[in-house]
Amino acid sequence: MTTVADDTRAAAGRDRVVVVGAGMAGLLAARVLADHYPTVLVLDRDELPREPVDRPGVPQGRHSHGLLARGRDVLETLFPGLTDDLVRRGALLADVQATTRVYIDDRPLAAAAGDLRSLRVSRRLLEWYVRQRVAALPGVEILDGTSVVDLVVDPAGGAVTGVVASPVDGDGRLEVGADVVVDASGRTTRVPVWLSRHGVTTPPEERVRVDVSYATRRFRRPPGHPDGGARTVLCPPTPQTPRAAVAIPQELGGLTVSVAGYHGDRPPTDLDGFAEFARTCCSPAIADLVAGLEPVDDGATYRFAANRRARFERAAAHPAGLVVLGDALCAFDPVFGQGMTVAALECLELGRCLSESRDDLARRFFPRAAVHLDTPWTLVVGSIGRQPDPDAVAPDGPRRRRLPERRQAVDRYVRALQRAATDDAVLADAFLRVVHLVEPSPSLLRPRYAARVAKARLAPTRAGPLGRVLGRRARPTSPTPAGAEPLDPAAPPGPTPPTLLPGTPDTSHTDAVGQHHPSITARQEATPS
Repeated sequence: MTTVADDTRAAAGRDRVVVVGAGMAGLLAARVLADHYPTVLVLDRDELPREPVDRPGVPQGRHSHGLLARGRDVLETLFPGLTDDLVRRGALLADVQATTRVYIDDRPLAAAAGDLRSLRVSRRLLEWYVRQRVAALPGVEILDGTSVVDLVVDPAGGAVTGVVASPVDGDGRLEVGADVVVDASGRTTRVPVWLSRHGVTTPPEERVRVDVSYATRRFRRPPGHPDGGARTVLCPPTPQTPRAAVAIPQELGGLTVSVAGYHGDRPPTDLDGFAEFARTCCSPAIADLVAGLEPVDDGATYRFAANRRARFERAAAHPAGLVVLGDALCAFDPVFGQGMTVAALECLELGRCLSESRDDLARRFFPRAAVHLDTPWTLVVGSIGRQPDPDAVAPDGPRRRRLPERRQAVDRYVRALQRAATDDAVLADAFLRVVHLVEPSPSLLRPRYAARVAKARLAPTRAGPLGRVLGRRARPTSPTPAGAEPLDPAAPPGPTPPTLLPGTPDTSHTDAVGQHHPSITARQEATPS
């Protein structure tokens, strides 16, 4: 184990960056920062394992993880050869639409061959591999067994000029100077407390309480299993069934299955109770999938209190020398498995900012990072937000306000698109591209998709309860809101309406990067790939 005390450069020298946390966000930040600074120092309180095993500092690591298609693309760019290396170690490279079953109510999205590729790999193997690659970079040093206990703040201007570090198994504290401090310490970040301690105003924060509890079991997939290979199954929560389940194949014949309950609903870990809980989700598909499989552990639990987003981009001023990213910036219920991909996109944006200039880094970074947070925040908070919770908290008061009528209309449209996507592979592909962060959420409003949704709503009643619901929806059941144009589903598609998915920015104005986008389509063309 290495500690700060062993580092002869710890108390001297600048032109250096300190990264707090050696999880995925911290490691990816270190990779990007190594292109722009001669010295990158990564500090983590855990004794980092030499093999790909779970560790205490990542309690969520034992639960289901997924590297989305966009995340794999980013990591392959940062670490050429990553995909092939991990596949050789047993990870699975899979066609997303062909091998993913996302259930909408009790029906899966339409399956088809597609061009999105995701990597099914455990968090422990992925993080271990990335850590080896980062540690081998010139100028990067990873010090484990070291806690960061405070920031060093210039009392004159409020700039962050370093951190105060302490060995976990020893005494004493040491100030470590830095040009930039990157907080990648995760959901338990102490940065808001430290900033307040030094009299620095903290950013506004958005919170939506979910009080979600996870239980996870690992299974072995036998050769010839009917779902063999790479199939991932997701049963997301619904207002009627606030329970979720996800099954993700992993390296060497493993299958990780997580179930979740919201607002105090605690799933059990015993095998029978676990399987019965999975059967009560929107579809029994996951319970059927694991029936008869051999468990390889006794299960693990994890609790997540609230979706939280620190709105640094809305702050009147940003402390110079401080960048916050990963779960420390925005932590959301990982039901769609977007955390690692979001962190990768934020780090890519950090690299772009540094390629332009080191000056005024925080003020430029946070608005640009916010663009990458909007879609996952919309998907996760929007999904859970439809469930009643009287204690949910918003920035403007102790209770969440009712969504404006136009936003409610868009929410209804997206639900109709999801239902139609169970029969329409084109709509299924569009939705999966949003989930995998390849496209922004407003892309679902494009005319070619709206026309297919309208056609599905007008289609003759199909067999089963879902068909009857869609058939009834072909005719309005409530009056058109005042001032709104009535929707004629039979009319040819016109320009995309300005209505946005809940939580997404108004793309008819200047975006966070300073570019003007008059339409959703134009915005997508300008989105970094």
